[in-house]
Amino acid sequence: MVAPAKVISKAAPATKEDEYGEFYFRHTILDQLGRYFVILKRMKHGDKEAYDLYSRLGAYILPERSNGFGEYEREVLEPRWLELRPSFGMVLYGSRSQEVKIDKEKKFYVPFAVYFNKYRLARAPTIVQPVNSGDVYRCTVYWDTFHGSRDGGTPTEFALNVSPSGEVHILKVLENKNIKVRAKKGKGRGSTFTVPQRSWGVPSFFEDWAEENGKDVQSFLASIFIQTANAQIAAADSMIKVSAYKGRLAAIFSVNVLRTPYFFKDRDLCVDHKGNKKKIFHIVRTHVRKTGSVVRTHFRGIREFNWEGYKIKITVPGWHHVNTHNLNIGATDEEHIENSKDYIDMAALGKTLKGLEEDSVGGFRR
Repeated sequence: MVAPAKVISKAAPATKEDEYGEFYFRHTILDQLGRYFVILKRMKHGDKEAYDLYSRLGAYILPERSNGFGEYEREVLEPRWLELRPSFGMVLYGSRSQEVKIDKEKKFYVPFAVYFNKYRLARAPTIVQPVNSGDVYRCTVYWDTFHGSRDGGTPTEFALNVSPSGEVHILKVLENKNIKVRAKKGKGRGSTFTVPQRSWGVPSFFEDWAEENGKDVQSFLASIFIQTANAQIAAADSMIKVSAYKGRLAAIFSVNVLRTPYFFKDRDLCVDHKGNKKKIFHIVRTHVRKTGSVVRTHFRGIREFNWEGYKIKITVPGWHHVNTHNLNIGATDEEHIENSKDYIDMAALGKTLKGLEEDSVGGFRR
């Protein structure tokens, strides 16, 4: 097992907590980046498709809320999310307090990440309950552990429909179950054997998990999807996007644009041709010079540098490049594909979207 990167546990002496989807204090993200890259690397064995996409694009790491998910727990999907109905999204619910609890209780599997992807309505898997309108999503809760010797985590999936009006309905899936039967006649009388049976329903795993939390499975799973979708869109709609790289793996998080000088103040030294330390990327508000000339709001400062062992790149989606999280096309399940040349897999999608960002496609400036 690879140990998480260096973390800072001492809290900054301030009163304002992290914003909804944005980090306000630097120690809160440093505590989570190390564990993120450990889990993401293990995802190559636990869920190869998710790894292929998010290892390139990065998944959003969320700030810890003072009361659990806090503002992430909402009963309805945000209007902005419903307007876009994104193709995919993944968030890591990072939490220092949760990690301490896990270590104390020696739990082997906890839900580290939740992610989703959209299907074209008529191209969803045939084992998913069909619907006539809205959008069909597959939502995955990814379980993993820092204990034990397994190579990767375990994805658990459920399907849902987001109606045209924004309501979330959990869909049934066709499952193969083994039914235990006791022989009543013959030499094997009294012995038991299993008979395979197919039936429609919500996976029993989620039924049990919902019961443990004192909720019915429909509302429980709907809330997991809603809070994930809302948190993802909040982070993606932040003014700036911070990408952190560890080797070939990527993570993303959002920072209040007014906090970047504080946030990355201990970055590796970068100097200009005069030997002066280059300023970090920041926003300059509209102001009037002494000469009377008006300076419009603009961005200044370096956007790429090394920080705490990570390679950092700051961008403004829609300004430097297209916002890839605004993609809203639906996927096609493999069983509906007749000619594979007409489709790309998650690895190719991740490479293509990352290329659009690096080439500044869809942006106004580099």
